[in-house]
Amino acid sequence: MPEPPHLQKRYPGQNHLLRHAAEQNQLVIVKCNLCRRGVTYLATDLVQLLDPNRLALEIPFPCSRCGTTEFMRVTLTSPFAGDWGNLEVRRPGPVRRIQTWRTAKLGDP
Repeated sequence: MPEPPHLQKRYPGQNHLLRHAAEQNQLVIVKCNLCRRGVTYLATDLVQLLDPNRLALEIPFPCSRCGTTEFMRVTLTSPFAGDWGNLEVRRPGPVRRIQTWRTAKLGDP
């Protein structure tokens, strides 16, 4: 069975890893063709959250709208001079601690 299109290599024999994309300051553009949502990440941010030795064209996260990875496509690009200050990029935000609650009987630990 052939590999899915997002895992096929453009240049056979060469693996472009996420750490290579971060070294070249590339942008990772993820688009969902089902719900038409597109998100742009900095490769340097993804290296901090994901395995740096994974393929750069692997889908980092499922789509937040439709919840699938089946229709997603990943491309890499370098930022142009006009992108600085104009292009919206998803960056990691602060980590929040959320208190959860459970129901228990009175007297149970």
